[in-house]
Amino acid sequence: MRTLMMISRCSFGQSLLPQLPSRPLLAKRLIAPVCLALCAMSTDAPGGGAEPTVKERKTVLRTALRKKLGELDDAHIQAQSDAVAAKVFALPEYKAARGVACFVSMPKEFNTRRLLEGICADGKTLYLPRVESVKEKTMSMLKADSMQDVDSWPAGRWGIPEPPKDGPPRLEALDEESNMDLVIVPGLAFDRERRRLGQGAGFYDRWLARGLGLRDAPASFSGSEGPLHLVGVTLDELMIDEVPTDDYDVLVSRVVCPGGVFPQA
Repeated sequence: MRTLMMISRCSFGQSLLPQLPSRPLLAKRLIAPVCLALCAMSTDAPGGGAEPTVKERKTVLRTALRKKLGELDDAHIQAQSDAVAAKVFALPEYKAARGVACFVSMPKEFNTRRLLEGICADGKTLYLPRVESVKEKTMSMLKADSMQDVDSWPAGRWGIPEPPKDGPPRLEALDEESNMDLVIVPGLAFDRERRRLGQGAGFYDRWLARGLGLRDAPASFSGSEGPLHLVGVTLDELMIDEVPTDDYDVLVSRVVCPGGVFPQA
């Protein structure tokens, strides 16, 4: 009862309202479980209401958002994903890019198929991830020759197609010869301030840290002629008001959802 009474005053809940002013019912359905969980954590914390840590806030957010994501039907996800792909293709960063790193989506998340097809059709080099070590949470981003190449890959640990380890060597996006200019970044949630909430394993955080460490923006690195651009893609339901972050989290350059581009191109 104490938790329920606090919902209207919950500072965390207020900061988690999705950016969906034209869809109030959808926003209401998303905020309720998130606010309940955060308020419960706050009132039950040791010390009588101690402030939850960033890690704890992220854990609660992930649980609520995964539940919400699982409730969305495939047609809804596909329609939003296609709308986002069209916005990405219109970005100046995309138009100027020679090489684009992206990801192969899992079921019940933002669908990247249209993005992958467009990157290949536009004659840009496509790079896709492969998990190298689950224990050390490391991955590489390897060149894909075509969509036919991608469709031939075996499924990896989480059922996602990955470049086979027993195949011929592939160019890595961070290699000296790479022409990667743009990374399309997945996330469980984003906000308008370009903050990203990942799945929690840290694969992308480690890989991005390597990439950004090699490139001193706006100076060039590898085969690029400019800074490395990071573009987050997401659904409207996964745009929230504030993603909790710490010093290790990397801001993306832009966030693209069906409702808009932040900041605007």
